[in-house]
Parts: sequence; structure tokens; C-alpha cells
Amino acid sequence: MGDSSSGDTGWGLTTDDVAWGAEQWVPDPSRRADAEVSPLHAVDLRGLPPAVVVTAEHDPLRDEGDAYAARPAVANVPVRHRCEAGMIHGFLTPDTLSPAAAAAGERVFAAVTDMLGRHVR
Repeated sequence: MGDSSSGDTGWGLTTDDVAWGAEQWVPDPSRRADAEVSPLHAVDLRGLPPAVVVTAEHDPLRDEGDAYAARPAVANVPVRHRCEAGMIHGFLTPDTLSPAAAAAGERVFAAVTDMLGRHVR
């Protein structure tokens, strides 16, 4: 999962948590690289809706999210990607406790609102 810069422990979600979640979501390991399970593995992304992909700097899933965010643009799918500096996995949840998380959440909601305004008729 994430590299040493993304922080594999101590940030609310560990790589062990991610492995456990993958086992629960897709019990058959041979299907985890299936495009029907994860769009990161899809060969052709044409026809997907516009996307806002937000990753967090200290998240074991950041590398996969960053990798996915680069793919839709290649298929001419509008995508807006941001990596929230200093944030952890699930940073939208503690927004009432953390002004930084609340501000990051506002940026996420503004990006989604803007994307919807541009692409939903």
C-alpha cells in the first residue's frame, strides 16, 4: 500500500486495516484486480461521469487514489484531483473538531459543486 511518505501507521487507518477491508469487500483475492471491482484496473474509462478525486497526504490509500485520478483524463473524462496536505483518511469526519479538516471539506464540496455545475444539465 502507501509508501513511507504516506504513513503506513499512526494516521487513523493502517495498511493492516486496508488489507482487512479488502478481504471483507472482495474475499476472492483473484478478483481484486478486476475492473468490475476497482476502476483503477479498468482498461477503458471512456464514458465515465466527470469525477472529483480527493486524496489525503497521510492515507495508506493515497497512492492508489493518486494513480486512479490520473487515468480518466487520458480517456477524455473530466477529472479534478486534489491531495489534501496534512490530512488523514476520513478527514471529512472530524470537521467539527478540526478547523483544518473543515476547511479541506469545504474545498471538496466546492470542487464537487463546480464539477456538477459544469457537467450536469
